[in-house]
Amino acid sequence: MNILGTFGELAIASAAFVGLHMFMSSAAVRQPMTERLGVWPFRIVYSVISGVCFTWMIMAFNEAPRVELFDPGIGLKHLSLSVMAVACFLLVCGYTQANPTAVGMESAGLKAGAVGVLKVTRHPVMWGVALWALSHLLANGHVAAVIFFGSLAFLAIAGASHIDKNRQTQRQPGWDQYREVTSHVPMLAILKGKTRVERGEYRWWQILLSVALYLGFIVAHEPLFGYYVMPF
Repeated sequence: MNILGTFGELAIASAAFVGLHMFMSSAAVRQPMTERLGVWPFRIVYSVISGVCFTWMIMAFNEAPRVELFDPGIGLKHLSLSVMAVACFLLVCGYTQANPTAVGMESAGLKAGAVGVLKVTRHPVMWGVALWALSHLLANGHVAAVIFFGSLAFLAIAGASHIDKNRQTQRQPGWDQYREVTSHVPMLAILKGKTRVERGEYRWWQILLSVALYLGFIVAHEPLFGYYVMPF
């Protein structure tokens, strides 16, 4: 049965992409495969399979019919751009400082402590991806976008929770103290008074890179994807 271009294929591709990550990142699968293949060979296999599934997901999204669920008027489009700005900030800061929830940076991140964006959330990259996905869902409003971008947002947020669970299970020295002054949900630790952002914690070049990435997305969006994103 040929389901190319239908919501069925997009749903299956999205489920495969999300399910693959959940399956291969589980301790029951990851640990024996890492022991058998080695750390980096396992990561390469994981990345290749993920890339194949994500490519399938993109192709299915592009072929799926556009059935509108809601009209993303100018208000939602402005909101989408605002959310995207926050996503860029989280992505840049998350990738430019030691982060104990990032692969290969566990020890260095705990040693550096909860500073800068890690006081906002201990999963800045994952939340950056989630907000990127949600901003695109808001700006589109059709069924295919809900399936595609909703799956990515779900995976990012659930993946962050999975990382927390793994770190807690591993009982790495310093993790409990770090977890006490941070939060999974953005701003929650600050609102609860567990931590506060001090002056000078964000570097000027992080702010500059965040703005550059945001403007780069806006300028490149039409030539790369065929959609002009400014709602003016």
